[in-house]
Amino acid sequence: MSDDLPCVCGRLRRTSRALTRLYDEALAPTGLTVTQFSVMRTLGRLEHPNLAELAEATAHEKSALWRTLQPLVKKGWVASAPVAGKRGGRLAVTDVGRGKLEEAMPGWRAAQARVSETLGPREAALIELLSEVEAHV
Repeated sequence: MSDDLPCVCGRLRRTSRALTRLYDEALAPTGLTVTQFSVMRTLGRLEHPNLAELAEATAHEKSALWRTLQPLVKKGWVASAPVAGKRGGRLAVTDVGRGKLEEAMPGWRAAQARVSETLGPREAALIELLSEVEAHV
């Protein structure tokens, strides 16, 4: 294998940073980053997961996920309810948090539309390919 081949990981990370900037700019007026938005959306679809379950669903490391969640908890957008006899607690998006997600949707949709326009008919194939890579590495 030649050392001058493009690094798949490096290319995906550069693309990820570019996409993150696009979505973060679109969401900035709401005070959410795309990472926070994504975590809150996933949390809203789950039934009061604990941190480990949410980390599994979002492919985050638990301590990094907790650092993402802390400002959301402080702002009252996410609640962490203790479970008797257990370390940690159950997580949920609050009513205020659901309102914040609704407020953020137009910005997210605008960023999503821009990416969809760039990808055109290749979008579905890219999503499928990324899912395959995620499942097999």
